[in-house]
Amino acid sequence: MNKKNKLFSGIRVGLIISLTAAILNLVFLGGSSLRLKASRQLQLTRSALEENIADLEQVNQDQLDQLRADLEEIQQEVLELEASFPEPGAPFDVFRRGLDLAQSSQLDLLNISLLDSESRETASGVLLFEEYGLELNGGLVDCFTFIEKIETAGLDSVVMQYAGIFPEDGLCSLEIKTMGYPSSLQ
Repeated sequence: MNKKNKLFSGIRVGLIISLTAAILNLVFLGGSSLRLKASRQLQLTRSALEENIADLEQVNQDQLDQLRADLEEIQQEVLELEASFPEPGAPFDVFRRGLDLAQSSQLDLLNISLLDSESRETASGVLLFEEYGLELNGGLVDCFTFIEKIETAGLDSVVMQYAGIFPEDGLCSLEIKTMGYPSSLQ
């Protein structure tokens, strides 16, 4: 009987070892299967993320291009605005006087801009000729009042080049030419 128990014991040990080996094999196969599924899922996620990154880079580039276009447009507007003022150091007398005369004539000064500037050698010395464009908003009578005041204020140093009055729009458009000695700052 001892021999039989030993035989059963050997078979039992063999079965336990085989069963343990089968369980370990299943665990390893299951783990491998899970890792394979996780690897495939990571690949899909990676592909989706790469597509999203590419889309985001395109959107960013489009926005950057639009911002650059807007910046160029704004810079152009700034250059136009800067051109409407005299060079740094030049007197602002014309601008100040134009605003004062517009306000005293009950007009709103919409725009005053330097159109042209030229220095000429004359018998009296170097003279500076500057041409300005003015746009005002107000009534017909107020526009005539402004024209009269600007001609009187300038005496011989201001010449009216052009005057356009558009009563239906309430606009006055003028071009004047001034003459004077250049500032020592120019």
